[in-house]
Amino acid sequence: MKSLNTWRGRSARLRLRTPSARHALGAAWALSIALACGSAGAQDAPGGPALRQARAAWERGALETAEPLYKEAIEKGGLAPDELLEGYVRLGAIRASFGKRDGAIAAFRAASILDADFAVPSEAGGKGAAYASQAKRDTAKIGSIELSLTAPKEAASGKPFTVTVKLDKKHIPMVKRLKVRAKDGTSGKAWEEEGDAADSTDFEVSADVTLPGASVLVRVDALDARENRLATMEERVRVPEGKKAVVAADDDDEKPAAKKKKKPGEDDTRKGGSFWSTPWPYVIGGVALAGAGAAVYFGTRPSDAVSVGPVNVGTR
Repeated sequence: MKSLNTWRGRSARLRLRTPSARHALGAAWALSIALACGSAGAQDAPGGPALRQARAAWERGALETAEPLYKEAIEKGGLAPDELLEGYVRLGAIRASFGKRDGAIAAFRAASILDADFAVPSEAGGKGAAYASQAKRDTAKIGSIELSLTAPKEAASGKPFTVTVKLDKKHIPMVKRLKVRAKDGTSGKAWEEEGDAADSTDFEVSADVTLPGASVLVRVDALDARENRLATMEERVRVPEGKKAVVAADDDDEKPAAKKKKKPGEDDTRKGGSFWSTPWPYVIGGVALAGAGAAVYFGTRPSDAVSVGPVNVGTR
């Protein structure tokens, strides 16, 4: 998947649209293009087969069939950000059309964490827009997930280089882990590493991919518990012939010291406070966006929380 609204060395807010559709035509048009062309992200994903069946059912108007298939796709996982957004938006629309108010709002809330400007399909009916507006108001205090990737413009051949991944603090608890992958498009050599979600993490990319003349694509994914990609960012690092020194990326702002990367599972403590101190509604029993039957709460303390019921993508 291509980088979505990426600015080198600066925090970027995820807007899950293709570049040609950004702003002018909106998410609905972008989604129609993705469906027409087919989604590479879902081809090999565990949830891919169910996603393709769900889309087919949606297109022929079989919404009762599409709902459990979108549920299955999200639960099996491996979906790209645009696919995950599609799943939650369409689940919200289907539920709204069936008069399932709470379920529709819950699905739209999940969608708004991925993209606060998502478009409501006409299939949602008259009440769908109102449910979506309610969901967006509920999540306005925390906004959409923000992920950034800072990488050098160039790297020395045969030498490792460092990239910095930043994730906004409000959404750290919903991200299971970060995965960074680097691949040289010429030789096909690849490297990847994972780390726990944190507000700032450094990854050292292996020298295996910095061959002379290489063009290395570096991608970071923020993953949920089912390997769905909540957000994705990319940068390209070039390795000139015979380059001996790393040229750092331009950055107008002074960077704070980055955290040392931890191995997944090494420490479950997340910067930003305790479970209830953050403004994001964190879940009981699993990650909010992919949790089947996990209750999601909005607010900063249990006494302030507004229960939205399960962000459960099943039928009721």
